[in-house]
Amino acid sequence: MNNQQRDPKTIGKIRRTAALLILLGVLGFAGFRCTGKLREKPDGSGSTATLSQITATEAQSAAPAESPAAPPTDAPTEAPTEPPTEPPTEPPTEPDESWKLTLVNRWNALPEDYDVSLVTLSNGRSVDERIYPDLQAMFDAARAAGLSPMVREGFRTHSDQEAIMNERIAGYEAEGYSEEEARQKAEEYVAIPGTSEHELGLAVDINSTSEDAWGLYNWLAQNAHEYGFILRYPEGKESITGIDYEPWHYRYVGKEAAAEIYSQQVTLEEYLQ
Repeated sequence: MNNQQRDPKTIGKIRRTAALLILLGVLGFAGFRCTGKLREKPDGSGSTATLSQITATEAQSAAPAESPAAPPTDAPTEAPTEPPTEPPTEPPTEPDESWKLTLVNRWNALPEDYDVSLVTLSNGRSVDERIYPDLQAMFDAARAAGLSPMVREGFRTHSDQEAIMNERIAGYEAEGYSEEEARQKAEEYVAIPGTSEHELGLAVDINSTSEDAWGLYNWLAQNAHEYGFILRYPEGKESITGIDYEPWHYRYVGKEAAAEIYSQQVTLEEYLQ
């Protein structure tokens, strides 16, 4: 049966069917061109995925994998721990020993700011507490040698020294000397107040409790330096010391200086030059 023999309804239906088939063919071909192949669902059923499903899947595949976030470049880093440093230690300071060699004589008065800490002996006399250990050791050695030393005079205040000077002047005046002559005579044996080593607390007049005074003086002259003491006013040195020979007057200068003064046979004035 040809087209002329078919009725118009049949012909119209055939045309619509053909057009629909053509449209479906065009759409299918376009989808194949876009995807390259039909994709299976994740369940493996082989059914074709819709266009929206395919597009979403491709977008996920094309997106780069998200890498772990790197730490910020300005993040603080922990400084290496260093061992604590100790503050520098200062070397121990040497004690001031200059007091031992303080020079006091008729030309060198007692320093105005001089201060002394005293210790009282068993007989009531006083000395600088710093010389006491060596003084005691010297007396112990003298007693071990059969002698009987005692401190007749130790520290004197300024007023004590004035009283002694005035007493000596009065004594010479009683012998017939004029006041000026008596003063000059007294100053040969007694230090002018303010210039006496007794005011330092470093000098002692040592006498004997027995009758053997010269035995004690001789022992002191030979051994006192071992304990830091010197015969302060030796015989024949009056012009240097300003005081006549006194075998009983000893001055503490420390063991080192005493040994040198003794070996050189000089006075404190000569030693300090």
